[in-house]
This record gives sequence, C-alpha cells and structure tokens, in this order.
Amino acid sequence: MGNSGRLTIQQRAAMLATVTASALLFSSLTSIIVALPAVQRDLGLDSSALHWVVVAALLPLCALAVVSGRLGDAFGRRRVFLLGMACFVTGSALCAVATDGAFLVGARAVQGLGVALAVPLALANLTAALPAEKHGWAIGVQTAVVSVFAIAMPLGIALLAQYASWRWAFAATVPVAALVVVLAWRHLIETRAPATTSLDLMGCVLIACGLALLVFACERSSDWGLTDVGTLAPLTAGVALLVAFVLAERRARSPLLDLRPLRGATTSVPLAALALVQCASLALVLYMTLYLQHVLDMGAFRTGLLLLATSVGTIVLSPLVGQLTERGHGGRLVITGMAALGVCLLWLTLEVFDRRIIFLVPALLLFGLAPPLVYPSATTLVADTAVGSAKGVGAGLAIQARQIGATFGLALTNMLFTAVEWQKRNSLLKPGDAFTPEEQSALDDALTRERIDTDLLAQLPGASQDHVRGAADQAFATAIEITFLTLGGIILLGALVAVTVQRGTIGRSTPRPSA
Repeated sequence: MGNSGRLTIQQRAAMLATVTASALLFSSLTSIIVALPAVQRDLGLDSSALHWVVVAALLPLCALAVVSGRLGDAFGRRRVFLLGMACFVTGSALCAVATDGAFLVGARAVQGLGVALAVPLALANLTAALPAEKHGWAIGVQTAVVSVFAIAMPLGIALLAQYASWRWAFAATVPVAALVVVLAWRHLIETRAPATTSLDLMGCVLIACGLALLVFACERSSDWGLTDVGTLAPLTAGVALLVAFVLAERRARSPLLDLRPLRGATTSVPLAALALVQCASLALVLYMTLYLQHVLDMGAFRTGLLLLATSVGTIVLSPLVGQLTERGHGGRLVITGMAALGVCLLWLTLEVFDRRIIFLVPALLLFGLAPPLVYPSATTLVADTAVGSAKGVGAGLAIQARQIGATFGLALTNMLFTAVEWQKRNSLLKPGDAFTPEEQSALDDALTRERIDTDLLAQLPGASQDHVRGAADQAFATAIEITFLTLGGIILLGALVAVTVQRGTIGRSTPRPSA
C-alpha cells in the first residue's frame, strides 16, 4: 500500500468507493447460488423459477453492458454510476423482503440493472479520480479485492443461509452499497467523453430487447417445449431484433458496436472461448451446489467450503497468466484452460454417478484452473487484435461475450437439465407404482417445488416415501450427468477447433514489445 501514501483523502475515498463497488457487485451476481436450496425451500420454487433467480440478475448485464459505457459518456460517468448503485441498493432491499418467486425474480432484475450500469463505470471513475501513474497500481488493488470478495462472499452467504436466513444475504449488502453511494456522491468527480458522439439509441433498444427475448424463449422452452407458440414467438422476435440490430449498426454514423475491425479467427475464437467457459463454469457451480445439498445432504456452509477448491487456481495462476500472455502464449493458455474444463466436466460426470465426495475435490481443483487461464488471456487477445480506437470495442466485446455465455448458457443448460430430470423421474414414478394419476400429478408438483419436506410426502407410507425420494435423487443426478457430459463434450470440441483454427495465429501469437 506504499503507493497510496501520496494520494489525497478525496482520492482515497474515491478509490475505496469504486473498488468496493466492483467487488460487491461482481460477487453478488452469483454468490447467492450457495443459498438457492434454502430459497427454494422457503418460497416453494420449481426448477425453472430457481434458474430465473440467477438469470434475472445476469440478463440486464448481458443486454446493457455495452450500453452503460455510452450512457456514461453522454450523461456523466459519476451520475450513471450512482444511478446503478441506487438500483442495486433498491434491488437488494427488495430481495430481502421477497414474498414469492415472482417478487424475488423481479427484485433480482433490479439488482442486475444496477450491476449493469455501475460495474462498467467503476473502472472509468477509478482512473478518473487518480493520477495516471497510479492507474496500474489501482487496477491491481481492484483485482485483488474482487478476488477476495469472490472467495469470502459465498462462504458468508452460506453461513447466513444455514444458521440464520437467506434473506440476510441480500440485506447485508444494503449498508455496504449505501456507504459506496455516500462516498461516491461526495468524492467522485464528474467526467464525460471529451467530444461525445451521438448515442445510438436505436442500437441500444434493439440489442437489449433482442437478447432479453432470446433468453426468455430459452427459459420458457423448458416448461412449454420448443414448438409451443409461447416459445416460438419470443424466439422469432428476438432473432429478428438482433438481425435488425446488425443491419442498423452497419448504417449508423456512430454505431454502438463496430464489429468491422474485429473480424477473423484471431478474435472470434477467443470470444467464443470466453462465452463457452463462462457458460460451463456457471452451470457447474450452480448444479454442483444443488447436487451437494439436495442429493448428498450437505449443508450450505459445507458446500461453500468444498467449492472453495474452485478458487485455488485463481490465486495461484493469476500472477503468471499475464506474464505468459505478454510473452505470446495467450492462445496456448486459452486452449489449455478449455481442455482442463472439459476434462473436469467429464470427471464430475463419473463422480456424480458414483456419488463419491472424496474425488470431487481434485476435480474442482482442476476446474479452478480454467477461468484464470482463459479469461485474462482471451480478453487480452481480443483487445490486441484490434487497432486504434477499436481496442475499447474489443475490451467491451470480451465482457459482453462472457455475459452472453452466462445468460444464454444457463438458459440452455436449464432446458436440457429440466427435460432429462422430468423424463427420468416420470419413468421411475409410474402411475402403476401404487399411485393414482391424481397422486402422481401431485407428486410431480411436490418434487419440483420441494424435494423432501412436503406434507404430501409425509402422508405416504414409509416405503413409498423412500421410493419417491430415491426417484427424485436419481433423476436429479442423471440430469446433472447428462448436462455435464454435454457441456464437457462441447468444451473439448471447442478446444479442438481452437487448436485447428488458431494454428500459426493465436497459438503462436507474437509477444508484445517491451515498454
């Protein structure tokens, strides 16, 4: 912290506000996963609604990550940052008092809107508050604090969910976020782009609405089916809006996303890697959390401790990946990370089948290698293939690729997971197995909304209770196996394609010249 000695009180306060905001906002999006089983029990959510608790927060970030930077340029980066923090505080407070699933999903969407507005501008406000010679040091501090929050916050939420209430996981963020608002209001300086170009409002609307409709269609397909009009209508409308977005951007004088400087395999491959790894990583953490607590009966805190293994790779590799990327090994790092993730998913498929905890830890340690190998190296590769002003576009696309991967990936994996689980459970719980059709329908609803402690299950004879619980656990485990097997195959295929396409390009990227 010696480099901070010459900072003024205002600069230190500005840095505290922006760094804390980044860590809190990033961690809040997915850390709640460890408390999802408690949320499901308390509010009686089915699997689709439970996924929407996660997706609702990711969707605004997916749709607005690119837009928020332009809003900051046009209306003031401090102002938009404060607006985002205010949305986050409001959304967190509403989540803490949610009375049902729809209320919680809506409140999470407000949270996600705040993250989408504030996160992209936190770095811009941080660098604006500090002298240029402090930027590298400040970004390093920000990265370290975000990493610490990413490790500590899930454990804290797990403790609250197990020994108090999952509602405190949301309520606890309110005073911290409110402190950030006060510090930012008093100590951040207002900045705008020096010669702001016109805001591409049409592009903003088209991409936000198009992505939102596609994600909605993917999520609803798990309940309604792919051929239902309720799925096809938003799917068709979403595709049409995104096509209109591409056509509008080609004609726009100041496009929201100018993709022309970023064409070619040297950019498309790392962008695809970012999306695939983010998709598989989020799905892995989500389903492993539910599996450990639902099937293996581990508490939230023990689950959080076990999932700490996924953070070891980030701590060990983070200092090295940047150096290796600078030396021209970025493509190899991306491919290695994808291969590690693919192998991990196949490994976990076997462990879920055998229900052995002892080998889960090394598998999760292997998984922890993928994000630190892929995220920084692929992001750097995308930025380095752009020239001039397109470098900013490249960095924005890298962030956008991760959010699209997370949002669409979770929607699509939920569609696969739900279809397999229902089919397997229905094959195990046939109407002829001592259940009338009415009881079978009631059991389907009970198992979907609450897997163990329901009045209906309690009224069944002991043998029937064991049969129902066993069928539910087996269907859940089978759905995870198929989901992980599918994702692992896709990731390994992606790594193979990357090796083939990038041979002689990204795989042998030229080292950066030393400063």
